[in-house]
Amino acid sequence: MPDRTTPLAYNQEGSGPVIVFVHGLTFSRATWRPITARLADRFQCISVDLPGHGETPGPPQPLDAVAHSLHDTLTALRIDRPVVVGHSMAVAIVSMYAAKYATTGVVNVDQPLNVRPFAEMVQRMAPALHGDGFDLAFEPIRQSMGVDALPAPMRSQVAATQTIRQDLVLGYWAELLAETPAELQRRIDAVADAIAVPYLAIMGQTLSDVDREHLRRHVRGAQIEEWPGRGHMVHLAEPDRFAERLAAFVRDCADL
Repeated sequence: MPDRTTPLAYNQEGSGPVIVFVHGLTFSRATWRPITARLADRFQCISVDLPGHGETPGPPQPLDAVAHSLHDTLTALRIDRPVVVGHSMAVAIVSMYAAKYATTGVVNVDQPLNVRPFAEMVQRMAPALHGDGFDLAFEPIRQSMGVDALPAPMRSQVAATQTIRQDLVLGYWAELLAETPAELQRRIDAVADAIAVPYLAIMGQTLSDVDREHLRRHVRGAQIEEWPGRGHMVHLAEPDRFAERLAAFVRDCADL
């Protein structure tokens, strides 16, 4: 357990069952506004900024330390057993949270748990990422995030929340770059194996058979939905559909 935690900047709106939203790398809690605006009449919605993002200061931190900071932030708000929602990299954070702290459910927004291929790719890119060619090297990854594919005005609104910095990306990818892909995969799998609450994965594309089977093998009873053609920002590509699916999942969790 980390000795120190970073208080996370947050928004808190609405009342009712609690949903906690954690954004992906380079973004901020502002990306969740289209979703929380659709849910705050029925749920208490808390969205946070990761360290180094939005209004949370400080350098990047190991993901388990961020999960601990999230727990301290929610404890200060007297929040217990939330449904935790993570997009992209934040799926690892909310999974670590659910594996360790009292949680009602987990929602994975477009993050396969078979991370080994991505880790291998990033490690091949390491020299360029660490050098003056960072912007050029990161550009294909930026494009894969799918912001450019969102309809207007959502596209410009989300782009305005994004901050791509070399120190931020490399800081959050430090573990990915330091461990072998096999070691990293074993660690992710161990976290997934420890999740014992309802789990919903919403993917913006059709998963490969390998990725789908990997998720089912490590998260018992996972509900997997594939929304082909919606891309990595699947929650923002179809905010009405996503918000209603999330609302149904939270209600189902409360009934268990």
